[in-house]
Amino acid sequence: MPVKLKDIYQKSADLTCLIQWLIGLNVLIDLNGETCKSCETGKFGLRKDSSYSRDEHVWRCSNKKCHKKVSVRVGSWFENHKLTLEKILLITYFWVYQVSELFVRHELEIACQTIVDWYNFAREVCTCVLEKESEKIGGEGKVVEIEESKFGKRKFHKGRKVEGVWVFGGIERGSKKCFFTTVTDRSRETLLGIIKQNILPGTTIISDCWKAYDILDQEGFDHLKVNHSLHFVDPTTGAHTNTIESTWRALKKSLPVSGTVKSLYDTYFSQYCIRKKYLKDSSDPFLKFLELIKSVYNPQILIPQLTSDKPTSPKKQRHVLLPILSPNINDSMDDFDI
Repeated sequence: MPVKLKDIYQKSADLTCLIQWLIGLNVLIDLNGETCKSCETGKFGLRKDSSYSRDEHVWRCSNKKCHKKVSVRVGSWFENHKLTLEKILLITYFWVYQVSELFVRHELEIACQTIVDWYNFAREVCTCVLEKESEKIGGEGKVVEIEESKFGKRKFHKGRKVEGVWVFGGIERGSKKCFFTTVTDRSRETLLGIIKQNILPGTTIISDCWKAYDILDQEGFDHLKVNHSLHFVDPTTGAHTNTIESTWRALKKSLPVSGTVKSLYDTYFSQYCIRKKYLKDSSDPFLKFLELIKSVYNPQILIPQLTSDKPTSPKKQRHVLLPILSPNINDSMDDFDI
């Protein structure tokens, strides 16, 4: 069963339960039983400590002379933020299910700018995941449709003047693989560089008749053209760009109606790709996105920095007192378990 909104509220009713659940998902660091690097003798354990943070829990060394404390948020998606774990989880949940910022503000009673910031953080995760898992699309026997599209222009020349942004993209038929990027110009040099960076040689590329694509046959690609001024499907080759045309419509529909900053367009494209590739058909989109968050904000990689890999000293064994008359008696007080 996928995680429901009520499940998050139920787990959040008990902060210990919520933290343990997040630790189990590896979204929060797990230091349980690890040797403290500061003293190299004590072991970390999860302790209640309301004086340390609003999370009311902390990883604390068992050595009474050390008592080093480590935040449960260290290295995680939640680190360095004042919101409670519950509210950050809820904002993330609402982002996954594309809930409007107005509704989130009403439900959680937090500032609109805070919600905007967290939605931006979520899109940054999308960008990081795509960069880490970057792979070229297409290849022998594959078909990729490419095209440019203008974002932000006025409809029917009405409304305030918007400069707009040109976006270049490609989508592989029969898969969820795609790429989109803003471009400063549509020159041959610019578009060819992006094509080579994102599409494998040997791919059949279908495009319109923009002159920048004329060189593709000489660059290791099979190139088919569609003259959109005459027809949508080439009558001879059957080539068409219907797939990417429909993708442009879906992509533009996914953008906010207003307030989209040009510098953030690439993050919106990353968001679209992540939703299409990972979340759309997932049995639990929320848990899937938490996995993606973990791949970017993985607190477990900090464990070697906080813990000791040196073997701990063996515990002192209880010494047995020798008979008083024994010549082997050691007068040192070290032999006595005091």
